Amino acid sequence: MELLEIMIIASAFTLLYDLYNVRTHKDTTFLDGKVPIIAVSTGIVIISYLWFAFSFLTSNYKVIEVFQYSSSILGWSEKLYASWASNAGSWLFFAFTFAAGYLIIRMMLGETREQSKMYQYMNVVLLFMLVVVIIQNPFEMLSYTPNEGLGLNPLLKTPWMLIHPPVVFFGYVTSLYALGLTFSESDNKPRLTRGMAAIAWLFLTLGIALGGLWAYEVLGWGGYWAWDPVETSSLVPWLTLTAYFHLVAQLTTKKSTSQDFMLMVTGALIIFATAVTRGGLAQSVHAFGSNPIGYLLLVMMGIIIFYYLSNKSKKGFSYFEFELKTDTVYDMSISLSFISIVMIAVISLWGIVFPIINSGMTGGDVSIDAAFFNKWTYPFVLLFLVGMIGCNLYEVLDIKKYSATIFGAVILGVAGVIMNFPTGNMLANLGIPLTFIAGLSTLYHLFTSIQKKRKLQISRSFLHLGVVIIMVGILFSATNEVNYGELVGTPGESMNLGELQLDFGEFEIIEATGLVQSSPSSLELVPEFTGLSIPVTVHKGGTSISADAKILLYSAHGIVSRPTVLRSLGWDVYVVLHQSQNVYRSLTHGLDGVSFTPGDFVVSIIYFPLMNLIWIGTLMTCIGILYPITFMKKPSSS
Repeated sequence: MELLEIMIIASAFTLLYDLYNVRTHKDTTFLDGKVPIIAVSTGIVIISYLWFAFSFLTSNYKVIEVFQYSSSILGWSEKLYASWASNAGSWLFFAFTFAAGYLIIRMMLGETREQSKMYQYMNVVLLFMLVVVIIQNPFEMLSYTPNEGLGLNPLLKTPWMLIHPPVVFFGYVTSLYALGLTFSESDNKPRLTRGMAAIAWLFLTLGIALGGLWAYEVLGWGGYWAWDPVETSSLVPWLTLTAYFHLVAQLTTKKSTSQDFMLMVTGALIIFATAVTRGGLAQSVHAFGSNPIGYLLLVMMGIIIFYYLSNKSKKGFSYFEFELKTDTVYDMSISLSFISIVMIAVISLWGIVFPIINSGMTGGDVSIDAAFFNKWTYPFVLLFLVGMIGCNLYEVLDIKKYSATIFGAVILGVAGVIMNFPTGNMLANLGIPLTFIAGLSTLYHLFTSIQKKRKLQISRSFLHLGVVIIMVGILFSATNEVNYGELVGTPGESMNLGELQLDFGEFEIIEATGLVQSSPSSLELVPEFTGLSIPVTVHKGGTSISADAKILLYSAHGIVSRPTVLRSLGWDVYVVLHQSQNVYRSLTHGLDGVSFTPGDFVVSIIYFPLMNLIWIGTLMTCIGILYPITFMKKPSSS
């Protein structure tokens, strides 16, 4: 057993000791009350991850994780993010992130009785994380020290790997912190909880957006969203957290913990998402495969739910209450918004859970494709737009005018479906009028809020405007996408594809680069990769954009062809080189140090219009989320 493994076990026991002291209201400090005991446990976790990351930075291949996920050709940033590339490494990083934040919270809020229930919850969450780290054991050593590692998966060699996982983990831990703050008995609980929830909302939004960019630019799926189980499991807690911010006081009662309940649901779904991604509960191109910790995480989710329910069971209070109100335009619209978000979350969750249940009962694998999600969530997306219109126009519309506006938008949508206009997609045509009116209503509300200097309303308008822009991008990009399929070309050729013209240059051979160990059982060193690069220029209208399309052959990972995205303001062209007989021959010769230039190639080309609207809309949504974070400093007067 390695020293750091012993240290993590010691950290777990220290955590149990602190849990006992917090629960029995005994002294939770040492050194004359200056330092909380939790500093020992969290400090060990922090030091353990820093040592683990240092092992990657210094290429300590005796550590199995470093040997399997690193090599000397990697830069320092690549070595750093390789430390969270594996399942074991990612769990250690997750625990490190949670422990560091937890220590800061304990130091800021102090060792007081009014925080004891929150600290009990935090200790239990961190304890489960440490148990998983102990099971995964990222500190295991080889009996010898190799001269090289096996190298990092080429699909992970991207700046998105440096940014995306930490953002997601920070979104997860702040969601768990927000739930923890609901157990606080401090007078500052409401604003601290809402502020922490806003931070979580921001980082979960960024995490989903960055994951979409990664999928679009690196993984070569030809899109930013595929309703993959891992993608969807990250979306569901974001939806429930979004619903939390729509559950205003008018829709519930003072004798309920409805908002806290939504944070509990979000926290439980965060654990479920980690069980899907890192626990092997679902089959996914993202997931780490079969893993025994998935069921342990489900136990952890159950304990969180039980702890919440047992601590919120106050006499005369209900766990959750929601009243659909239609008295005013605002009440009706906010009610519809909350219902629509929750229903999208329920449908999305069912799409993940059903295959898992079916697999457990029948032993067979069933997958639910994107068509299911698109079909069943779309009506509630439209319902959300209906709510958004009312949220922005409640000061100028009464119930009759609001109903007439929505009815008119629906009639226009039906007319668009019948006329097959303005797109060739029936669902898009149905939703375009509602999206257009939602956009106009949001702009109106933004301008009036700026005039009246209502900061919170300005923030909400930016958020709603971002959603509308994303919606426009999805409707017009997805419906006007053109997939030209796989085409055979030759170097120096021009391809005329109607509105598009692609000019290809000559192949350039990327010589064999780097050294990696050929296999875990062999000390032989082989080149890490070789490749081919060919310049391509896209012409559309008066715009020309150039880039290099590449295809690589890795000794350990085989053929890898990242997409080349030629991006303009109004459209993207997606170019992916594929393996052909001559290309494969050239690549295999390249690993042996022999130059061979292929005379042909196979390429996929996809045209995406208005993709930038999706990224711009996401940015505006994040800007809209920023202001509620300031609630942590002082109560808002807006």
